[in-house]
Amino acid sequence: MVEAARTASKKDLVSLRREGGDVNGSWQHYRPLQAVMQPAPQQPAKADSKRVNCLKWLLEQGADPEALGGWPSARAILVAAFSGEPAYVEALRAAGARVDGFFFAAVGDLKRVERLLRDDPAFASARDTSGMTALHCCAASRMTGDLTGIANLLLDHGADVNAKAGTWGQQLDAVVFAVGTCHSDLFTLLLERGADPSAALASALWRTCTEFAEIALRHGASVDIAKDDGKPVLNQMVRWDRVKHALWLLEKGASPNLADDRGWTALHQAAARGNEGLVKALLDAGGDTALKSKDGKMPSDIARASGKAAAAELLGAAH
Repeated sequence: MVEAARTASKKDLVSLRREGGDVNGSWQHYRPLQAVMQPAPQQPAKADSKRVNCLKWLLEQGADPEALGGWPSARAILVAAFSGEPAYVEALRAAGARVDGFFFAAVGDLKRVERLLRDDPAFASARDTSGMTALHCCAASRMTGDLTGIANLLLDHGADVNAKAGTWGQQLDAVVFAVGTCHSDLFTLLLERGADPSAALASALWRTCTEFAEIALRHGASVDIAKDDGKPVLNQMVRWDRVKHALWLLEKGASPNLADDRGWTALHQAAARGNEGLVKALLDAGGDTALKSKDGKMPSDIARASGKAAAAELLGAAH
């Protein structure tokens, strides 16, 4: 059912339903409602008639708009806002999906959020059933309302700019969502209001956005403090073959000699991949070929063990 919804195949949805398919079933963190609107994480689908009809059919068949799913894992009406498609929002509202402060924050309804905070200032720190705050919902949204104004208002009322929401086993802050929606004004505001700029830089690079990484640098980010999965961000960019971003980090002065928990430097990572261009760039930036991992291996040892003869030769010559 999830896959049929993802491809917006009403014919398959009807056939599967006839065979006992569950309109509320979950597969790989998705439910059919969320899959119609967001086929993949951070990849919303345009609300064409085919998808809107599938969404309405699922709701008619008893799909629960309050069940969590998608990325970030949330109620369907919030995922609709995260998709930035008013037609999805309207279909869910017509079917009785719950409308509350988190929804108003996600659709950019500043006046409603102002009234809510006036009546209940604690709403700024409250959590939806998904674990997201209104600030998370605002940052994750692609709707056209006053999202930056709402974020500023929430922060003025005590929202924690570094609060985390759990989704898919990760703990994510509002900055991550602002990067994902390419909302530069909101991203900048969060940094100005106390978000960790080095963490923001890592998020921006992982999402292939050097423009946002530049903003993070202007707000005090350190290319050597920045971590991804607890490892130096340069090492991670090399490890996952993000060549453009690794070179950008080197241009910004990132050290090629910082080690991860195994004692691997960026040079070890480049050696394992056999990427001669990156090996040369790291050497030019001062990469130390003599540094050993915790099990005593130099980058040249890693290259040879990985069958990367050209990289091993480069490293051996530089040693």
